[in-house]
Amino acid sequence: MYTDWTAVILLLLTAVPLAAVVGTAAFFIWQQRKKQVKRF
Repeated sequence: MYTDWTAVILLLLTAVPLAAVVGTAAFFIWQQRKKQVKRF
């Protein structure tokens, strides 16, 4: 079975940074919500 490695690499190069950005954004939002819950 032949796999197009260029397509796989391109997919990883776009998916990994996107996942990192979404992960960090979600983490910061979660931290802010955690702080707000303690405040009220």
